[in-house]
Amino acid sequence: MVQLRPTQKQAYRRDAWLEINLDNLEFNLKKIYAEFNKPLIPVLKADAYGHGAAIIVKVLDAYPFIEAYAVASIDEALSLRETTAKRIVVLGISPDWALERALSEQIEITIVDLAAAIKLDELAGQQGLKAQVHIKFDTGMNRIGFKSKKDIAAIEALENLEIKSVYTHFADAANKDLCIKQYQLFKQLSEGMGYPMHPASSQALRALGEQVDFDYVRCGIELYGLENPELKPLLSLFARISFIKEIEAGESVSYKATWTASEATKIATLPLGYADGVPRSLSNNIVGRLKSETVKQVGLITMDQMMFDIGSIDAQTGDLVELLGDDLPVSDWACGAGSISYEIVSALSLRLPKTYTRK
Repeated sequence: MVQLRPTQKQAYRRDAWLEINLDNLEFNLKKIYAEFNKPLIPVLKADAYGHGAAIIVKVLDAYPFIEAYAVASIDEALSLRETTAKRIVVLGISPDWALERALSEQIEITIVDLAAAIKLDELAGQQGLKAQVHIKFDTGMNRIGFKSKKDIAAIEALENLEIKSVYTHFADAANKDLCIKQYQLFKQLSEGMGYPMHPASSQALRALGEQVDFDYVRCGIELYGLENPELKPLLSLFARISFIKEIEAGESVSYKATWTASEATKIATLPLGYADGVPRSLSNNIVGRLKSETVKQVGLITMDQMMFDIGSIDAQTGDLVELLGDDLPVSDWACGAGSISYEIVSALSLRLPKTYTRK
């Protein structure tokens, strides 16, 4: 008999899926707010770091201390606008050809150079609107942003722009000395401007301690319960066994024969692979949980399937295997892949369906 989870999954037809715990989302949100006691700007880029922005935002919208949402691009902002009426800030560079639509949908734009500000001012004037903008200073990432104040006065003089905030981004939230250095530069660059500030993420603000002055807190990876052991991860990954075979000692599994059985055993195939965001580099290097027992993934992970050595476990097709969850953290995958948790959870959004739980 096929094992069932307590949530409904009839809306999709795959035996591999993500589960997102909304109780944990609210736990993290409240904990971050209680720590800083300032309005929050949740970062929902990359489909809420792979957790499903359209559902996540419906939960967050209920909280009055949400100041705005942050995304990476105009497309992400427009998608989010279908779900929320709250403020939406684009953190990345917005191309000129997308600005007209952004203005009509009240999307707020990050400004990183004078030419873009002038273009946006012209478009806003043509539409009879005030463009809402945020000034970003580059204090050490050397990615995007103003490195000096020389063009700021010219931007402030543009009649059709309203500056909503100034901000920056820290290169290493775990490096207190670097955070302090970047924050000091940010204070120099923003001195006298008088606009609300959100210089850092919750991680970086914690590193800075009481030395930092800010009006809003950007919460990104911590909102999803990652990179902080005091918070609760939202995401779990499950699959059902699609096939079981017996193999003899000396037989290999998958492409290029990277794993060979040392004794007779059973191999269970799961219907997901690197096209679902499971890093191929984790081949032969991760485990799952089957009937409360730990089982090892073996052989190269393929595009759509991966195999586990289940030994003598009494299992059948349809049985559940947990791949990520409370005792199988994303950080293990990130470490094994030489990556970070951000990349792992964002990639898992590729084609895996999501179901949302409260438990």
